[in-house]
Amino acid sequence: MADEQFPGVKYHFSTVILAAGVGKRMHSKKPKVLHRILGSPIISFVVRTAQMLGTDEIIVVVGKDSGTVKKELGNALRYALQSEPKGTGDAARCGLDAVKNEHVLILCGDVPLLTEKTLMQIIRHYEKTSADLTLLTCHMDDPYGYGRIIRNEHGGITGIVEQSDANDAEAHIQEINAGVYFGSTNEISEALQHISTRNNQGELYLTDIIGFMINDGKTVTAHMIKEQDEIMGINTKVQLARAREIVRIRWLEELMLRGVYIEDPATTIIDLAVNIGSNVHIRPFVIIEGKTSIADGVTVGPYTWIKDGKKQSIPGAG
Repeated sequence: MADEQFPGVKYHFSTVILAAGVGKRMHSKKPKVLHRILGSPIISFVVRTAQMLGTDEIIVVVGKDSGTVKKELGNALRYALQSEPKGTGDAARCGLDAVKNEHVLILCGDVPLLTEKTLMQIIRHYEKTSADLTLLTCHMDDPYGYGRIIRNEHGGITGIVEQSDANDAEAHIQEINAGVYFGSTNEISEALQHISTRNNQGELYLTDIIGFMINDGKTVTAHMIKEQDEIMGINTKVQLARAREIVRIRWLEELMLRGVYIEDPATTIIDLAVNIGSNVHIRPFVIIEGKTSIADGVTVGPYTWIKDGKKQSIPGAG
């Protein structure tokens, strides 16, 4: 029987979000997935998108900072602990051990820009191709840092090679793995039992399940998207700033389509949690943060900073 919310989806599924990474390149004591974009933690975007899909349960795989992540996300989610950082394959295994459903969606907690539409396309592609596993790929202008999709002469996927293990020819491949998977819980769990640390990083790669499943006669398919921004992972503060700008533009456009007049979007910053009424006018150089509500018909600014409902002083202004 098809799911009532998403016609054509034939089953219920769990979602596992990998969020145990240390994030050394962020150069911060704060867990990478808790860095904020317009007031919201990176991982909250991933959680929200999974919830919009109607997933039955969300399991967040956490590491040494588990207490901090749990405090931020709350008790409505389930958690699985990866006690040692052994790689994405080990993290996925920890998460799948807690899964209740026969099908599972695997996401990364540091990829906040994926849309509900794209994830539904993966699930529908999985159904259409009668696959055991479907992964998300993307053609990247600059594929550096991503795992490369290896295909045979017929166009079929044969495996994924990580950046650190790629030879010169493989490094020039521009189709990359986006780190999003949908498939049979049992088949993925079985494949995870057969991966090894025989690679340059000495880690258990989740991507190695692709080669094993294909060699084991399983069907692995890919859904490719063109939107490179959607699959951008956040590993540095440079990438954090880029993601923030994408979210900021999307959010301001949404507000304007709802009737808010933002006079100069280039100089306007509004947190996602801010509640803005109708017929509001936002003048140039305005920042609105935290628990703030703007009443109907109000004009804000110019040169105004509001945080948690209170106007803040701007050094050098006035």
